[in-house]
Parts: sequence; C-alpha cells; structure tokens
Amino acid sequence: MRPLLMLWIFWVGCIMLSPDGVASDRVGYPNAQFLIETQKLAARLGNEPELRILDARDPEIYREGHLDGAVNLPAATTDYLEANRQGFPIPTAWAQRLLRATGINASSRVVIYDEQGNTLAARIFYFLEFFGHSHVQILNGGLKKWRMAGRPITVDVPRVPDGDFIPVPNPTLVATSEWILKHLPPQVVIIDARSPAEYRGERAIGPRGGHIPGAVNIPWDRVLGPGNDQIFLPAGSLRQVFAESHIAPARQVVVYCQFGTRGAEIYFALRLMGYRQVRLYDGGWEDWSADTKLPVEK
Repeated sequence: MRPLLMLWIFWVGCIMLSPDGVASDRVGYPNAQFLIETQKLAARLGNEPELRILDARDPEIYREGHLDGAVNLPAATTDYLEANRQGFPIPTAWAQRLLRATGINASSRVVIYDEQGNTLAARIFYFLEFFGHSHVQILNGGLKKWRMAGRPITVDVPRVPDGDFIPVPNPTLVATSEWILKHLPPQVVIIDARSPAEYRGERAIGPRGGHIPGAVNIPWDRVLGPGNDQIFLPAGSLRQVFAESHIAPARQVVVYCQFGTRGAEIYFALRLMGYRQVRLYDGGWEDWSADTKLPVEK
C-alpha cells in the first residue's frame, strides 16, 4: 500500500474514533448538538458555571451514585395524565417549580442522563423542549457508558440556588386523543414505540389491546446500537430505520407509547435526525385504550 494512502486511512480513523475508542458519525446527525459524548462532558465538569446536569432516574437510585454535580429530576415527576389530556406534560406552574428547584436558568446548558437506554433522559429532553428551553443535550449512553469508560461517580448531593427559568408551553409539540382523531393516517404518520406484542394486542397494558389505527410500530430500542453501552445508532442507521417505515423528514409525525417515556426515545431520535414536525401523544395508550369511543386496530 502506498505511504500516502496509509497515512490518509490512519487520519480518517483518528477522526472517526472518539477518545473513548468508540466509532462515531455524529457529524451525520442534522441536530448533533442534542447529543454529548462522555469524554466531552468530562472535560466540561467543573469548568462551566452555566452547566446543569440532570439525573433522570428515581431518587433512591440517584442517591446510590451519580455524576459529580448532577441534580436529581426523576422523569416520573414530569408526567401527569390529566394534564396530558389537556395538552401538557404537567401543568405549567408545576413545571416552573420543578425546574427552578433544579437550579435551571434560561442560560443554563442542560445535560441529561439515565441508566435505562436514554428513555428517562429523552423524557426530560421532551419536557424541557415543550416548555421552551433551548440548550439541552442527552449524554449518549448515559451513566452506563460513563461507568464503562471508568469515569468517577459520587454520592454527594449538590446544593444549587433556585433557577429563574420561566416555562413557555409549545402546543405544537404535543398531541391529544382529540387531535389524533382528527388527524389519523394518512394525514400524519403515527409511530407506536411499544413492543411488537403490545402493538399487535397480544399483550394489553390497559383496558384494551391493540394500537391506534394506521400506526406503524417502531419499538423504542430500535434506535439504539447493539452494544452494552446503549448509545444511539449512527446517523445512517437511524435514517434507514425511519425510511423503512416511509417516514420522510417533511411529514408531521406523532409518537406514542404507554405513558410517554418510550415514545420520548423515538421523539428524541427523530429530532436528532432533523425532523421538525414531531408531536408526542403524552397520554399514550393509557389514555387511548381507556376511551371506548376511540377506534382500536389489531
């Protein structure tokens, strides 16, 4: 092999490998700014006053160990079914109290993580995007990848001053059952992020089994790579996942699951890939299956 060609291959390989030794094509994500890798976050810790890290796991798990400086905001606290039915994750006043208690300001650079395949982090991402925060990232692979890279954790709970963020709801990011009933496919693309068994009605969580008529099934974990680090698929692979279901970037897309967590994972993957017209049906199958007037398909 010619020396210049060998040098070029080596140079490309260095670019495509992250410092943690993981191949990456983040440059292919249209909204690559929504993801941050472990090594980049590690470099920012303690060096960026506006950095606010949110741990989206349950409080008891958070207390067992978390990233240095991380504040606990459990994903479960960002969901309330009665508010979902009115077009909100939770009431705006609740959201303001929650977010201010975590020390979030309008200028904060927020990074979210979990240890469950990014589903909880994606839920908080959606929550923040719905209420108008514009500087939010997910830690790719979360705490699991952080640990695999040998990076430290702590049990110290930080004290943070109250933030001043004022939530401003964006109703174009949410769907209710009434909205969906008026916009069933083929007007919009509806993605069911639950398991195939739930989608087919073989496993029913709720009063009825099945799915919203015309919905396509893309299980939430289809957007993750095959490794144990639970990182998102490369851009090309994500593009193919959505192309297989004929979901063009220009389409209006609605995503749902049972409660709004698995659906948030697909919502985030779509946003990462540059989809602009994406709504989360936050009430999800919990809401739809409970209303016998709404149609069900199996």
